[in-house]
Amino acid sequence: MRSGMLLTVLLCGFVAPSFAQEVEKPVSQNLEISIYNNDLALVKDFRKVNFKQGVNQVALEGVASKIKPTSVIILGDGIHVLEQNYDYALLTPYNIVEKSVGQVVQTVRTNPTSGAQVFDKAKLISFQGGAPVLQFDYGIETAFDGRLVFDKLPSGLSQKPTLAAKISSVQAGLKDITLAYLTNGISWKTNYVASVRDETTLDLAGWVSINNQSGVSYENTKVQLIAGDVNEVHVPTLARGAVMMKAASFSDSFSNGLEEQSLPEQESFSAYQLYTLPNRTTILDNQTKQLALIEQNEVKYHKEGRLYSYLYLSGESTPDFKKVHPSIYYIIKNEEESNLGIPLPKGIFRFYENDSKGNMQFIGESSIGEVAKGEKMELAIGKMFDVFVNGKVDKVRKVSEEIIKDVVTARCPRYKMVRAYDVVVDFHNGGDKKAEVVFKQPLHSNTKIVMESLPGAVSGKNSSEYEWRVEIGSDETKKLTFTAEQTLEETRCH
Repeated sequence: MRSGMLLTVLLCGFVAPSFAQEVEKPVSQNLEISIYNNDLALVKDFRKVNFKQGVNQVALEGVASKIKPTSVIILGDGIHVLEQNYDYALLTPYNIVEKSVGQVVQTVRTNPTSGAQVFDKAKLISFQGGAPVLQFDYGIETAFDGRLVFDKLPSGLSQKPTLAAKISSVQAGLKDITLAYLTNGISWKTNYVASVRDETTLDLAGWVSINNQSGVSYENTKVQLIAGDVNEVHVPTLARGAVMMKAASFSDSFSNGLEEQSLPEQESFSAYQLYTLPNRTTILDNQTKQLALIEQNEVKYHKEGRLYSYLYLSGESTPDFKKVHPSIYYIIKNEEESNLGIPLPKGIFRFYENDSKGNMQFIGESSIGEVAKGEKMELAIGKMFDVFVNGKVDKVRKVSEEIIKDVVTARCPRYKMVRAYDVVVDFHNGGDKKAEVVFKQPLHSNTKIVMESLPGAVSGKNSSEYEWRVEIGSDETKKLTFTAEQTLEETRCH
């Protein structure tokens, strides 16, 4: 709508436009919501409807404005849903003007000299791009700078997002129904706070941030969070008896939900993890709410520097690198022996540590995916300031060379050759604490370490990578030398 044009709606004579008086408008008795971490939620809304025998018009107001209409199911004993329609036309200033096209409206301008209000009437002949086109007695206005006043609301507008349903009931009476639907616009994510206690342990707290942009508030709601990457979500087909049992036990579940519990209950659910919040909560529209998820103290960790070598052992080149600072890694095993051993939803780890005077400082952050029980987390949070590394291929030597007899031609014989790469790596620690750096050297499949000044090993199951774990004392320089031999074949044509 054009800036400067205001809308005034007169409430006198207002008639609810969407439904006649015989329409039932049941309010929510109980809400439950299951939130996924990919902008999706399953809403279960329990209501009571006073049915008459036969066909009933029911208006279920207050559903999410980002509802997926094709996902809606309405269940209850002795009822049959004949038709359901989602009403997108909300009672907004824009929709009032758009629905009033073709009608005569009252206009109001302010005299810039006297300040007096000048009233007139005009036909609203168009409303495109937020600008009205008005036909006055004297002509057509396309840049109207006043206000529009309406004596009644146009039909077809609802004050809240509404699902209108035509429902047949076998018997008259007050009945429980369950409205379930999927909606976009609401999701959750996890943020972790890792407070370092000492060189081997930290305290871990996890917080859930729920962001609600679904177009509706969820009052006093039971909330469940589902962790995992859901590719396709199916609204479960609930048995009618099960639904009614749920509705009948509402008072019990409500009282249990108010009992004091510190953290959500966690359980495996299908291929996912399900977290049930201990207390009911209210999630307002356009609100981000934070709730505690986990709290684990004295979680064991291991800290190390890690540097992937810039030295590629190939041909006769002698590459080098200088003053490279290793990355800082916190290694945490998600197991009971480490005082953890619980499924962790994906999120961001933020690390804090007290300085020598006891002041808390932020020292870095890292993200994780879904971490199952028993899985290891390797979290890179920054670079080591006090430690740097220099490295170079000091020399390339030919160890041996011979002609492959089975592949000999007069013009282009094939040779088998072994080259040796003599490498020197210097580790410098200018800090006042010892440091540990894991130096990882990539190797071709036909390369092996034949000499090393410090003990190393193949990096896990990765045979194409060799690593050394180097401890450097305070204000110390330590040298690593090693020789790698590479066997290769080449054809030389004369």
